[in-house]
Amino acid sequence: MKLVFPQEMIDAKENQIYLEDDDLLMEGEYLEGEGKHYTICGIATIEGERYHDFIIEFELLEEVDPTCEAIMAAEWDWYDFLC
Repeated sequence: MKLVFPQEMIDAKENQIYLEDDDLLMEGEYLEGEGKHYTICGIATIEGERYHDFIIEFELLEEVDPTCEAIMAAEWDWYDFLC
């Protein structure tokens, strides 16, 4: 399932994730997946460089409602960079 971030979330920067361990800011454009397993695609900023079409795969600790809001508020179990 593909979930596109609504403009209200983008305006409020609720589509952004900061991964402190990797010093990466992800600005999500959409989410794909189901259950606890998802990918987020968007623009990543790493050390001042911006990377478009960057994808992070992640798994949630527990299943949540399949909405952008619920997925972004949930805690991740693990993540990995796909590109």
